[in-house]
Amino acid sequence: MSTDRDTTRIVRSWLRSDEHESADRVVGTVLDRLDTTPQRRATGWPARRTTTMNRFLTFGLGAAAVVVLLFFGSRLLGSPSGTGGPGPEPTPTPEPTATAEPSVQPSVEPSPTPVGLLPEGPHIFSDTPAITVTIPAPDWYGYEGFIVKNDFSDAPDGAGMIGPYAGDKYVPEDPCQWSTTMPDAPITTVDELVAALGSQASREASAPVDVTVDGYAGKSITLHVPDDAVFGDCDQGQFCTLTEDTVAICHRYSQDPGQIDELWILDVDGVPMVIDAAYYEGTPAEHVEEMRAIIESATFGE
Repeated sequence: MSTDRDTTRIVRSWLRSDEHESADRVVGTVLDRLDTTPQRRATGWPARRTTTMNRFLTFGLGAAAVVVLLFFGSRLLGSPSGTGGPGPEPTPTPEPTATAEPSVQPSVEPSPTPVGLLPEGPHIFSDTPAITVTIPAPDWYGYEGFIVKNDFSDAPDGAGMIGPYAGDKYVPEDPCQWSTTMPDAPITTVDELVAALGSQASREASAPVDVTVDGYAGKSITLHVPDDAVFGDCDQGQFCTLTEDTVAICHRYSQDPGQIDELWILDVDGVPMVIDAAYYEGTPAEHVEEMRAIIESATFGE
């Protein structure tokens, strides 16, 4: 069957490259079987074969071999990346599912003992005794034991509050010569403390006003430092309002002549506690009102 052999040579010549070896073997096997397999007759019927039929059959077998070649070649060799027919679709990698972050709830706890610029809201003003205050407006700065507006508390227009003074209180008779005019015994009640402060030499004092903060009753009294006071002439250069626990150190002294001290004196479980809101004639009235609001917002205890 020379025509079959010619077809074989053509196909094998087309598949000479190494990458088509597998397809070559498939085609060879198919053609070899075509050469050696005897023609079978249908049972009971004699076969009638003519030259035209043999040629047609030979041509058809060769064409079948080419079809087999193309089929198995495409299956075995595949298409290079970017050429030929499409290869198998890659399995898409599933995108990871984003996990929703838990929402963060704003804390309602007061911030620690104030240091630096204070945002509006609750802040711990004192640890001993425990006092929390609410800052009602911007530009208040906090430090341990005192809070000041615009980070400035001196004359001519500063504002700040300091305290609390919660131990035994000693009030000198003369705030300039304080080291030699201290009483022998401490003051232990709100009324005694108000009376002693109101009678200090060279100071102007207002009439006391009843106040209540967080359920604790007390009194408020306003004192004024003389505008012509010379602090350099005073003991240790200090114009002293009061001291606590000891008479050797003045715990609350004024910053400048003309200072106004609005003292809030509360009876906290039998002990007089003092918070001093200090300002000047030039201090904006709204800053003074903010200071009062801070004191009035105070809550005691953990």
